[in-house]
Amino acid sequence: MRNVLAALALVAAAAVSSGFAAPAKTPTHPKSHGYSLAGVVVRVDVVAKTFAVRSNAGTETTLVRTTATRVQGEHLKPGDRVAVRFLEKDGKKIATSVRVESTAVAAMTPTASAGTR
Repeated sequence: MRNVLAALALVAAAAVSSGFAAPAKTPTHPKSHGYSLAGVVVRVDVVAKTFAVRSNAGTETTLVRTTATRVQGEHLKPGDRVAVRFLEKDGKKIATSVRVESTAVAAMTPTASAGTR
C-alpha cells in the first residue's frame, strides 16, 4: 500500500511540475513602456517637472520629466515641435526621451502653428 501511495505522489508531483496543473495566467496589466508621441509643446511647468504636448490629432498629453529624461535639442518651451518616447508608471506618463526639432524645421511643418491656437 505504501508503494502505491508513493507512486501516486510521484505521478502527481510530475504532473504539477510538467504543466498539467492549472494553466498559466496571462498578465492583465497595461502596456508599461514603448509609447511614442509627436506634436507641439503647449505648456511647460518647470517646478512640477511636467510638460504638455498637443499631438497632430489634436489630443493633449501631459508628461513628466525626470533626471533620466534625455532631451535632444533646445530647452523645452511652448511652440516647440517635439518627438517624445514615454512609459506609463503609476498612472503617469514619464518621458524617457524628447527630441526638439530646430525652429527652421518646425516652421515648415503644418503642426507648428497648432500650439498657438
